[in-house]
Amino acid sequence: MRFMVLVAQTVAAMFVTLIVADVVVRWTLPHTPRLNENFSAAYLQRAIREDHLSDKIVVIGDSALWGYRVKPQEAAIARLSSSSVQFENLSFEGGSPANLYALLRLMQADGIRPKAVLFNVNLKEFNAADSAYQTLYPGLEQLVWQQLRPEERSLLKPTRHATFDARADATLGSFWALYGMRADIREQLFGTPDAVTALRDQIESLSGETARAGAAHVPSPDKFMGTYDLSPLSGTNVEVIFLKKSVSLLQAEHIPTIAILTPTNHGLLHDYIDTPDYGDQLAYVSALLREHGARVLNYDRAFRPDEFFDNDHLTVAGNEHLSALLRKDLRL
Repeated sequence: MRFMVLVAQTVAAMFVTLIVADVVVRWTLPHTPRLNENFSAAYLQRAIREDHLSDKIVVIGDSALWGYRVKPQEAAIARLSSSSVQFENLSFEGGSPANLYALLRLMQADGIRPKAVLFNVNLKEFNAADSAYQTLYPGLEQLVWQQLRPEERSLLKPTRHATFDARADATLGSFWALYGMRADIREQLFGTPDAVTALRDQIESLSGETARAGAAHVPSPDKFMGTYDLSPLSGTNVEVIFLKKSVSLLQAEHIPTIAILTPTNHGLLHDYIDTPDYGDQLAYVSALLREHGARVLNYDRAFRPDEFFDNDHLTVAGNEHLSALLRKDLRL
């Protein structure tokens, strides 16, 4: 009898501990200048529902706006936070027009109408060989898949939603914050997705391996052969379809829309993209955007080669330049 009482008390204590931990996670998980790397569906849902997006300009882009290889506070969007207008950076690595549309549908379903939406259009994402083509980010896919129309789902390559494990994971994460935001908590604690990565990064930094790897990582033009498909764009391209759907949705909702043509390192990619075909693609995308009421900021050639890490990711100086351009063009 005493044993059964002890077991019951232990189980009760465990449940109380889990409930308390869950409450703490929900109310104390800090707000960051951008989405965490490897964010979960629960974390994204929290950002959308609890960050007062209706009072902000929401930024939805790929790694170029997320701030690849720079610290969160060094990214261009974070640099704008001191202005009178508030920004929410919902960009992430692997973003694309399809992901833009999915996020917009998610916000629409929650009745969220941002002050404005700012996004970037990266021509490489219209290439069927690109990893983001026809693909939604797993954490976003979990939340939005059932809200998409059948014909929209047919255009995409499903990743996680179709398996029992994925559905169970999404269901459990939707009400158990400690579980659903587990990867994000680790990143808050260690600055990386896990403690092992943090320890390895420290060791490599102290040993000089980080500096040697950085010096060896010198992008050469041949590494980007095939990154951009310069075939004429048309309404049959899946990402063109989703870009049109995105701006049509924003126009119907009367939400001011600003589209950035992604800064591109023409110094590096000269042999591959400095052709009339590339210009035709930019013109096609710009016309589509303007036709649906979007304001277009053409930053494609606005940056020097030394402001890039590679073909389209900006250095700290490049992000500072981008924030200055946005501050001027948005009259902040």
